[in-house]
Amino acid sequence: MKNRRTASKIQPQHANGRRAGDPVAPRTTALLLTAVLLLAAQASASGNPALLPNAAILPADPYPAAQPSQLHDVLAAGNAAPAGAAKRGPQAKSKAEFDAYQSAAAEAEPAKLEAAAIEFAQRYPSSELRSFLFQRAMGLYQQRNDSAKALEMARAVLKYDPANAVALLGAAQLLVEGTHDHDLDRDGRLQEAAANAQLALQRAGELAQPAGVSAEQFESMIVELRGEAHEVLGTVAYKRRDYRTAIDEYNAAVAREKHAGAVVWLRMAAAHDKLGEYSLGIAATEKALAASAKGSPVRAVAEKELVRLKARAAEAATRPAATPAATPAAAPAAAPAAAPGADPNANQAIPKTENARSPAAGE
Repeated sequence: MKNRRTASKIQPQHANGRRAGDPVAPRTTALLLTAVLLLAAQASASGNPALLPNAAILPADPYPAAQPSQLHDVLAAGNAAPAGAAKRGPQAKSKAEFDAYQSAAAEAEPAKLEAAAIEFAQRYPSSELRSFLFQRAMGLYQQRNDSAKALEMARAVLKYDPANAVALLGAAQLLVEGTHDHDLDRDGRLQEAAANAQLALQRAGELAQPAGVSAEQFESMIVELRGEAHEVLGTVAYKRRDYRTAIDEYNAAVAREKHAGAVVWLRMAAAHDKLGEYSLGIAATEKALAASAKGSPVRAVAEKELVRLKARAAEAATRPAATPAATPAAAPAAAPAAAPGADPNANQAIPKTENARSPAAGE
């Protein structure tokens, strides 16, 4: 079966069948955070930060521009804590459990890791580490462009950790990016994507900040997660043809992200285009160009969109203004009903002509 489009790729415009004005797929913050959380989970699981695993077994950083030194210790575990309680990461209950987790996490092939995660979950049914193995498998499947299996793994994470904001965001992105108009389950997938994105927004503030990580670093990652959750909500609205709500959500995304990416600006431009707001669409596309790297796929899309939107704006400017429709005349008021026994013609209006005499003349 052909895989649905992954959320980690930018879909080319026109040449590969993307319709002008359609949104493009975003980069996947969830994939990046998966590697980060796994590092934090390893240290937390053993209670010893010195037991961080070799970075070679983790998913490769999909964003070369990101600085690994700023990411390795950000976001400890993602587990929510009760109100007022100290937040902590997951803990292994025994050395045997931790060793089994380490062995499973070392798998580099997604299918083998998935099998190891299932075996670990069966062997340690109460382990706090189960979700992290499935989360790593989610990231590996995304790297392989297998969005269907990545979504399956995200749902497995949420089975064991329903409040996992990273898995919620990842599932929401995979669902919305892989949903098309002809899908029989379109409405259900969009509803699930919206629910996951909303819950990711709620749970993002409950992620635990690890020791040794600055508040600024931690806040930056949370802000990015929230921004991408709003972007998912905007794309859900776009695919429901609710373009005004889509624009509102995209605005929320760029307002919350310190460095808004080019993709969200392009999506906003597409929504403005659908509403015939070409000047706003052009402005958003120009911001996409400013936020994109030269020679990147997203910049190529933005350049084409800018040309197209300017052409549409010029065409709209030369189009004659529509003539307002005439207001229909009000219907005459109905004559009052005659009283019982009265002459039915007694209250009938008498039409007047040039030669009509007034009834008062007595003729």
